[in-house]
Amino acid sequence: MNTFASYRLHITPLSPVHIGTGESYEPTNYVIDDGVLHEFDTGAAMAAFSAEDRKELLALANRKPNEDMIKKLQSFFYDRRNILKACAVNAIPVLPGVADLYATRVGQTANREADGKQVLNRLEIDRTGYNPITRKPVLFGSSLKGAVRTALLNHVNRGNPARERKGLHEFQGRLFRFRDPEKGRLHLEVDPLRLIHFADAAWQNQSGLPPTQVCLAVNRKKTAVLDRQGQPRRAMGENLYQILECIPAWYYRACSLQVNVQSLDCVRDKQDLPVPEMRFSMHTIAGACNAFYLPILIAERKIMKERGFLDPNWDESVEQCLKHAKDKMERGQTFLLRVGRHSGAESVTVSGARNGNIRIMRGKGQPPEFADAPKTLWLAANVKDQDQNLLPFGWVLVEVQPMEAPETEWPELQKLCEPHLNTAHKFAAKRKEQAEAMAKARAEAEAKRREEEEKERRKAEEETRLAREEAERQARLAAMSAEMQAVEEFRTYYLGQKAKGRYQPGGVFDEKRRAMVTSALQWQDREARCALATLLRQSIKEWTDWPNKRERKAELRGWLEQLENSVN
Repeated sequence: MNTFASYRLHITPLSPVHIGTGESYEPTNYVIDDGVLHEFDTGAAMAAFSAEDRKELLALANRKPNEDMIKKLQSFFYDRRNILKACAVNAIPVLPGVADLYATRVGQTANREADGKQVLNRLEIDRTGYNPITRKPVLFGSSLKGAVRTALLNHVNRGNPARERKGLHEFQGRLFRFRDPEKGRLHLEVDPLRLIHFADAAWQNQSGLPPTQVCLAVNRKKTAVLDRQGQPRRAMGENLYQILECIPAWYYRACSLQVNVQSLDCVRDKQDLPVPEMRFSMHTIAGACNAFYLPILIAERKIMKERGFLDPNWDESVEQCLKHAKDKMERGQTFLLRVGRHSGAESVTVSGARNGNIRIMRGKGQPPEFADAPKTLWLAANVKDQDQNLLPFGWVLVEVQPMEAPETEWPELQKLCEPHLNTAHKFAAKRKEQAEAMAKARAEAEAKRREEEEKERRKAEEETRLAREEAERQARLAAMSAEMQAVEEFRTYYLGQKAKGRYQPGGVFDEKRRAMVTSALQWQDREARCALATLLRQSIKEWTDWPNKRERKAELRGWLEQLENSVN
């Protein structure tokens, strides 16, 4: 006898989905250029930077960690975006509003507070859950199970109002009957959700399209705010926005997972087990989710259409999707879920019990109020001032297939998804065209790095050689007489002047040569006189030639002969 029933769940996002992780893209490990966020590897970036860049970055990092330092770091990376793009480990499409916001604010001050303190554009982008190995997005099983749990609580509660309760665990314990009504103790071991095991939903879409995109989340009032003349105006809270990485809508079967529903038929000892009424089958789960989430989706679409917020193409596709899914929903083969950030208070609270319990935050210093429903919507936007063609967050369609049954496709859903992916297809084609250029840029950066390393190596070798030769020269000089040392110093001077370029007759060299010769005629060291005579004849032959004036030439010949004759 099987101890559990296993199911394969395919998930198609109907709207942008963001599963928070507490992680974010920082402006020091990404750049945005031409509508693409390039996440780069810090180690590869450091290797690609020139020695001067690394020196400048080190100087910036060693500065006092204040607002100016952060702005300069942001600007440093942005100014070198072409280098960093070649080191990218991830490329994510960015909606136009985000790209414009980044380009105008990176390295800048957003505004100043009343006391003059800077308010920085930190430009962190909250990233959605992902697999750190594949870098593909993941829908965590805990998020999916939490959404299912809310639907099952709603199923059990049947719209009853909330009693006075001590907390969420007490409320759930009473509904799922794992709370002792007499002693008030919670027996979590008999929580019925212990019998349902959700794996993480891994990315399965094989279209080659970008698995995520970066968009804005904007806050909009459910009812219009009017001025004194009765004209609509933007409320203060409607200037709020967030930057989020999301799984885009309409990716056919973007993620898949396995769910196991444990069976207790073979268990003899029925103690410490959920009561039979709380043992939910997959069919019950699907029905509860549809009963809970479908009315919320319909109501939200209605409000958004009334306010003029809703993207009509998206709304029409959702309507068609629900028509195609109607029979499957009734058979428990398909159900709706809402997961992730900005799912809305209605989607995370139980009908009836939520009345009067939705916390509404007010202005600074004011206590919150409580209502039956939230007063605002968080919606996905291209630009922060957008009021039309907006989308809700978090809606997904889940297909249920028994693991033992062969996997089947849903052509109608796949066909419905395809028209919404034109932008993603264009992005993929563009990235493919850029791949060769990026590979070339990486190769050039690597070649430059190697060239710099080789240059540094040769420089170090040359410095070592010169230091060794100088040490040897100094050692030789120390062993010489003072007159031989003078010859060697003149040799060094002559070679240095020769290396500088063309000989100038009557210049400083001629004066030093004259002074050297007249001094050497008084030397007693025969070896030094001979060495100087040889050196002077070498300089004449190789560089200066004989003086043009007859008397100067005769004078120099005479000196050389005196030096050479005194040796013989």
